[in-house]
Amino acid sequence: MVMRQKTACLLAVLTTSLALGAVGVGASTPAGADEFTISQDTLRTGWDPNEPGLTPAQVSSSQFGLRFSTAVDGQVYAQPLVVGGTVVTATEKDQVYGIDATTGAIHWSRRLGTPWAAANIGCGDLTPDIGVTGTPVYDPATNAVYVTAKTDHPDGAHPAWFLHALDPATGAERSGWPVRIHGAPSNDPTRHFDSFTAAQRPGLLLLGGRVYAGFGSYCDKGPYVGYVASVDTRTRAENLWATESSSGHGEAGIWQSGGGLVSDGPGRIFFATGNGQTPSAVPGDHPPGRLSESVVRLGVSADGSMHARDFFSPVNAPALDHSDGDLGSGGPLGLPSVPFGASAAHPHLLVEVGKDGRVFLLDRDHLGGRGQGPGGSDAVLGVTGPFQGVWGHPAAYGGQGGIVYEISSRGRLRALAFGLDASGNPGLRWAGVSSESFGYTSGSPVVTSDGTEPESATVWSEATDGGNGAHGRLRAYDAVPSGGRLRLLFSAPIGRTSKFAVPATSGGRVYVGTRDGRLLAFGLPTGAALLGASTDFGDVAVGSARTVDITVKATRTVTITGVSATGGSFTAAPAGLPRVLTAGRTYTVPVTFAPATAGPASGLLTFTSNLASFSFGLTGYGTKPGFTAFPNRLDFGQIATGTKQTLGLSFTNTGTAPERVTATSAPHAPFSAPGLAAADGLTVQPKQSVTVDVTYAPTVASGGDTGSLGVTGPDGTATVLLSGSAVQGAPHLTITPATTAYGSVPVGSSKALTFDIANTGNIPLTIMKAAPPAAPFVVGNPVSEGRVLAPGEVVHQLVAFSPTATGPFTGSYQVTANDGQGPQTETLTGTGSTAR
Repeated sequence: MVMRQKTACLLAVLTTSLALGAVGVGASTPAGADEFTISQDTLRTGWDPNEPGLTPAQVSSSQFGLRFSTAVDGQVYAQPLVVGGTVVTATEKDQVYGIDATTGAIHWSRRLGTPWAAANIGCGDLTPDIGVTGTPVYDPATNAVYVTAKTDHPDGAHPAWFLHALDPATGAERSGWPVRIHGAPSNDPTRHFDSFTAAQRPGLLLLGGRVYAGFGSYCDKGPYVGYVASVDTRTRAENLWATESSSGHGEAGIWQSGGGLVSDGPGRIFFATGNGQTPSAVPGDHPPGRLSESVVRLGVSADGSMHARDFFSPVNAPALDHSDGDLGSGGPLGLPSVPFGASAAHPHLLVEVGKDGRVFLLDRDHLGGRGQGPGGSDAVLGVTGPFQGVWGHPAAYGGQGGIVYEISSRGRLRALAFGLDASGNPGLRWAGVSSESFGYTSGSPVVTSDGTEPESATVWSEATDGGNGAHGRLRAYDAVPSGGRLRLLFSAPIGRTSKFAVPATSGGRVYVGTRDGRLLAFGLPTGAALLGASTDFGDVAVGSARTVDITVKATRTVTITGVSATGGSFTAAPAGLPRVLTAGRTYTVPVTFAPATAGPASGLLTFTSNLASFSFGLTGYGTKPGFTAFPNRLDFGQIATGTKQTLGLSFTNTGTAPERVTATSAPHAPFSAPGLAAADGLTVQPKQSVTVDVTYAPTVASGGDTGSLGVTGPDGTATVLLSGSAVQGAPHLTITPATTAYGSVPVGSSKALTFDIANTGNIPLTIMKAAPPAAPFVVGNPVSEGRVLAPGEVVHQLVAFSPTATGPFTGSYQVTANDGQGPQTETLTGTGSTAR
C-alpha cells in the first residue's frame, strides 16, 4: 500500500539494471521446457522463461536462422506443440504429424478423417478445407495430445466434431477415442450443438482432468450460438454450456482469433465473446443469460457442469454488437501474480482488448458486470487507448516490473508497462512500439527469456502484409523498449502465414506452422567459434563515462575482423585487428558507457569474423538527480469529438537517493490526469516510478490542442508535453454496385470483376468485419479487417468467378464498419456454362 507521507511503495516499471550470467552466442543451451498448450500456460502469457538460447544477442547473430523446413499436408492454423522432442503439428486436412524437434524428420502421421469443405457453408474465411483449427493440448497424466477435428461424417451436409486422443510418440489413438461432441447445453436444452455452423478456433484448455473447447461460427452464418464443450479424459463424459441461453437468434460466439481458453485455478475458466444480444446492465456476479461482447468467468462443478459466475461487458456493447466490433476478437490474458500482483487490493488481473482497440485491465475476482461504474460507466481498473483493433491476444513478460505486448491489425507491436499509480492502483502505460507495422491476420506475440534477466528477453511474432498471408516473416524484438522503441533483432521469410498464428518455443528453437503447409524451425547451430558474456555497466551519471574490458574466447580457429557497439551510449575501441585466435585463446576490447540521457540503456557488442558475427549484450543505467518523464511527450493524434483516448506515462526517480514529490501540475481541458494529484507528498525510491494516466477528450473540433503536466521535486520539474487534434463528423461505408453479376462463364475458366468499398464520410472509417464468399467465388486479397479508410478512400475489391459445374451460383461478400449501419452485403451472381 502507498503511504503518501512517507515512501511510495511503487513497482518500478523502468528497470534496475541487472547483471546477466555468461550466456554467449553459441554457448551450450540447456533443454528448455516443452510446450504443451497454446501460449505456454493456462493464463496464456506466451512467456517461456526457460530459453537461455534465444537471447537478443544470440538472435542477432548471423548464425541464427532456419534449421529445417518440413512439408505437411494442409494449412497449419493450430500452434505446434512440443512434447518430449516431438513437434506435434496438425493441419486443416485433418492430418496430425509427429516431427523430430531437432532434425525435422517426420516420425509419424495420422489421418483423423475427411476434412469438411468450406464451400458447404459458403464462407471464404477459411478455405478450402476445414479440419483442425484450434490448438491441441497435451496431458502428461494420460500421455495424450487432445485434438478437435471437423470431418465429413457422414457427409458434407452433416459434418461432425470429434475430440481425439493421440500418443505423441507414435500417433496411436487411445482406446475408446475419439469422442463425438454433440448434445445440448445444460443451461439451455433447446440449443442443440450444431456441427454444421460450429467453428472451433480457440486453443484447447486442460483443467482438472477435462479438456475444454470453445466454439463460434463461420462468417456469422446462423443459426448458431457460442459453446464451451468439455470431455472428461478418464470417463469420456461430455458437458456443454451456451453463451446465450434464452430465446432469440443466439450468437455470442467464442473465437478469440485462436487464443486459448484461460484458467487461473481449479474450476475457473475465462473467455471472451463476440457480437450477439447485448447483456443487461447488472453486477458481474449476477450474469444474465445472454453474454455477447463479454469476458465471462465460468465455474465448474464437481459433476463437470458449467455455470456463469462473473462477467464484464462494456457500456457500449450495443454499438459493438451492431458494428461487429467484437470484444471477443481478442483472447483474454491472465497476468501472473509476480510481478503483476503488486496491488494488494487487486492481485489477480486480466487484460482484454478487441476490435475497437481499448485495452481493458480487469480484476479476475470481480470482472465488473456492465454499467456498474460511476454514472453507469465501465467498472474496470483501467482503460488504455484506444489503439488499432486487435485480432489475437496479448503476451506478458514478468521481468522489468511487468510488460504486456499487443499487436494491432495494420498497426505495430506495442509494449505497455505495468505499474501502480500514486493511490496504489494497478495500470498499464504506453512504453514503446516497433518501427515495423503488422498487416491484418498477423499473429500474436510470445516472449522468451532466461528467467527475468532483461538482457535475455526476446519478443517473437509472425507478420504478414495482409489477409491472404502473403510475404510472411518471423520477427524478433528486444523485449525492453529503449527510447520508446522496440528494436528489431531478426526477420526471416516464412512463406504464407496462417491467420492469427502463434509460434511455439522450446529448447532454443522457434517453431512456425504456415498456410502453405510447412513446419519451420529457427535457432542456432550447435557450437560457436566465440564465447562470451553479456556485460552490465551498472549506474553511471549522465555526462560521465565508465570503461570495461570485455573478453571473448575462441573454441576453434577464427579471425576477428571487426568489433562494434550499438545502443547509442556504448562505444568500442578495438585494436590489433584483424586478429587470428586458435582454440582457447582470448581477445579483449575496451567498451565505454557514456549515457547522455537518464534511464536504462541497452546495446550489443558485435564481433565480425571470417566465420560469422557474434553478439553479446550491453546494459547500463544513466543516473540523474530528480524525476525523468517516460515518455516526455504524448501525441494523441486525431480523434473524433465526443470520444476519448487514454495513454499512460511514468515519472521515474533517476537519481541515486530518494526523491520527494513537492508539487504537481495538471493539464487543462480537453486533457485530464485525475490521478496526478495523489502523487503530491510521495517519496519515490531510486529507479522507482509514479504511473499517471492522461486522457484526451475533445468536445469541439480543433486543429491542434496542446497542454502539459509535470511533477516537481527538490532537483527540478519533469514536464510532459501533450498534443492532439479533433474533427467533428462521421464515417460512412458505401459499397457499389449492390450486385456484381458475372453472367455466363464456361466451366474451367474464370472471370474477374471488381466492386468498390468506400468511405464517403468525413472522418476515418474502420472495417470491423469482412466476410468473403467461398468457391466458386474466389478472393485473392480480401479487404483487411481493422483497415482504416481515410475520407474519400476507395478499395477496389477484386473477386473472380471460377465455376467447376454448370448451373447458377450466388454468393455474398459481407462488410461491416464502425459507422453504425451494421452489415453491408455485396451480392455475387454467376452461371456456370458448358465449356465451348
